[in-house]
Amino acid sequence: MNKYVIKSFIMNDGTRSCQIIHSSLKPVVYPNLYLVSEIVNDKYTASTRLAVAKVIIMLLDFFEKKNIDLEKVINDKCFLAREDIKDIITYMSKRKTKGNIYEFNHREVGSGTKCYRVKVAFKYIKWLCEYLIGSEAHNDSQARLFLKMLNGYTPRKKIADTYYMDDGKAIDSTQKKVLFRYVGANSSSNIYSENVRKRNELIIILLYSLGMRKGELLNLRISDINFDKSTISIMRRHGDIFDTRVNQPVVKTLSRKMKVNEWVIGKVIEYIQTERRNYIGKKPHDFLIISHKGGKQAGLPMSVSSYEKTIQKIREHDPILKEFSGHSLRHTWNYEFSVKIEKLNFSLNGLSTELIRSYAMGWTPYSQMSNVYNATYVREQANRILSLVQDRIQNELKELVNE
Repeated sequence: MNKYVIKSFIMNDGTRSCQIIHSSLKPVVYPNLYLVSEIVNDKYTASTRLAVAKVIIMLLDFFEKKNIDLEKVINDKCFLAREDIKDIITYMSKRKTKGNIYEFNHREVGSGTKCYRVKVAFKYIKWLCEYLIGSEAHNDSQARLFLKMLNGYTPRKKIADTYYMDDGKAIDSTQKKVLFRYVGANSSSNIYSENVRKRNELIIILLYSLGMRKGELLNLRISDINFDKSTISIMRRHGDIFDTRVNQPVVKTLSRKMKVNEWVIGKVIEYIQTERRNYIGKKPHDFLIISHKGGKQAGLPMSVSSYEKTIQKIREHDPILKEFSGHSLRHTWNYEFSVKIEKLNFSLNGLSTELIRSYAMGWTPYSQMSNVYNATYVREQANRILSLVQDRIQNELKELVNE
């Protein structure tokens, strides 16, 4: 039985938060104080707060197994030993047992997940030190040494050795054809129930044509769409009191207004006038993508979990799409953008193509995020240039060898 559970809730001001509860109902004071005071603001999404809570539960579980009272250790200024810190790092590398969030086995997670967990755990420990002993956390020599040791053991995210071996996350033309064969509303190979086909087709169309994140898609409202001017506004609405979803899908990037092809707008209208109308009923909201389930869920804004199940069905249906995610289409959009920009003949009037890309993706101006999302195109161009260099060297070598 799990000793800890997480309860998510919505505050009166719309802020999404969560609480760690012990099975004995004994107070879990400091972890919850940390979640409320440090993690609840516009910088953190509901999913981030939930992820932090899960790491703290791992940490609490570790201290219980080691029979360490962290609060007492800090108040007594004994602090953790170097071996304890190393053991925390090892414990944070454990993979969860299937079907159970808070029980862990001997298998290890990836380096990125491990790095994140350790950073969150150490950040909480440092906060607890500062909260419990105040200024002494920085004035006491033992406390300073302990905090310095934590900083020293905090992992730095590194670029993987296989970075240049990655094929990129964009899907190719063959995968695109297969994808739309399975999600096209009128396709005979459609893998979804007839009552959700237009909705699921529209989800994929919007993700691909605008390079949207899932949070941007699920946050989209009909009022964000200007049907006359064919534009869609992607708006930040953290802590929206009118959104009833506890795990609120949010826009992580900057708000922006996007020009949309009339054909895409036509697909939006078609969905609104058909499937959406059949399920919306008297629900008082204008979120575009809604649940098509029966009962009380019918007509409510689509949840993140329902979206993930929709995408998962694509992955499970065909091995060629086994790595597919909705986010793959954001990478694919960036690839298509780079290819199109390369072929453009008209002047951009001095505008940087990367500034235009940043606008479309909602990144800050001249963001370096394109280095991540444009990996497929960069690899193609690098190999094209390398091929030209190899041809030149080959011709030179032929002459040298035959002399």
